[in-house]
Amino acid sequence: TMAIFFAAFLILFSILYSSLNDAFDSVSESFDEKYEYMNDRLDTQVTILDVSYQRDSNTLDIRVQNTGSKVLDISKVDLVLEGTIPASFNKSIQGTDTEVWLPMEVLTITVDDPDVSFEADLDPRASFTNDASLSAPANISVGESVYVLDGQDIDVFTLGSVFDFTITDSSNMVSPSDLKVWGDYLYVLDEGTHIDRFGLDGAWVDRIVNDTTNSSVLTSFSVDSEYIYIIDNRSHIDRFGLTTGIFVDSIVPNGGTMTSPRDIFVSSHIFVIDYSSGYHVDMYGLDGSGGTELVGTAGLSSPTDICASANGLDDVYVYVVNGSNEVAVFNATGSPVDTVDSLLSDSVIAVDVTGKMYVSDNVNGLVVENLGTNIKVVVENGISCVTVQ
Repeated sequence: TMAIFFAAFLILFSILYSSLNDAFDSVSESFDEKYEYMNDRLDTQVTILDVSYQRDSNTLDIRVQNTGSKVLDISKVDLVLEGTIPASFNKSIQGTDTEVWLPMEVLTITVDDPDVSFEADLDPRASFTNDASLSAPANISVGESVYVLDGQDIDVFTLGSVFDFTITDSSNMVSPSDLKVWGDYLYVLDEGTHIDRFGLDGAWVDRIVNDTTNSSVLTSFSVDSEYIYIIDNRSHIDRFGLTTGIFVDSIVPNGGTMTSPRDIFVSSHIFVIDYSSGYHVDMYGLDGSGGTELVGTAGLSSPTDICASANGLDDVYVYVVNGSNEVAVFNATGSPVDTVDSLLSDSVIAVDVTGKMYVSDNVNGLVVENLGTNIKVVVENGISCVTVQ
């Protein structure tokens, strides 16, 4: 009997030991997995370096650095723009498609035709200024870099407001007054008579518009993918070919809705600051048709410069240097949205908007203001980084 009892005890002990051992192994394995997961989370870090919107290609580029110690799987990277996951986006490292994202490497996420609005009612704003190398900042234009007209020169900054270099060409920039960047070229209005074309590195290319027959005193100009639009003699708007500089037509004559145009910007429409018994902003179709007053005299105070949201974006906002100390923002119907004056002096000169608001200020230099676009990048292990542009 004792032998049977002892045998039964051994069997029971063996079963209990096996169960306890399995349970311990399971707990240990679970702990190891959780420990490994926590270590992976600690080793996984990413940082959004910068965000840029290119109006000529209608693309949004987001540069993200792997600042952790873990090699990441690019296929597991997700993107959220203003609460929505884009239908598709491209991911590359130094222009190469790859699945491996090594520590310290920078991943570029490119979104074609992004569904973003770049509204202007962010409060508070994350703003900063840079007065490096600027002595008399005037007009401004933004592409892959920021170009600020400064006396007879053009100072070039990164999109993050870091000074890069200065374009100096006394032979081909005698008295520059306006500039626009589009694609691979920088277009500069000089001496009020012609427009020169430069490479983005500042090298002079050619005199793209030099037509004394169809243009007399050039006041201001804008560009799109096909044409150069010029205010001529503060009287009317002429159109020239973008690649040839050849006169095409006069699309908005003097009289009617236009009396004394001062500044022009082209995106989804032609937007013009005009003066006739007071300042107002007019809007035309790209062929010059359908002229209508967008913003009346009551909403303006001596406006000097205008720009608008890029043609590819769903929502249109118009930005006007209003008076000398603020940028007034209007929606597509001309209703006021916001007034921007943070970090601005009483000598605001010009504005351009391509994902951020860039302001040329005669006192503070280059002023950069975020517009409130929420961007979130998610990688493996649930790690994410967020920025508001």
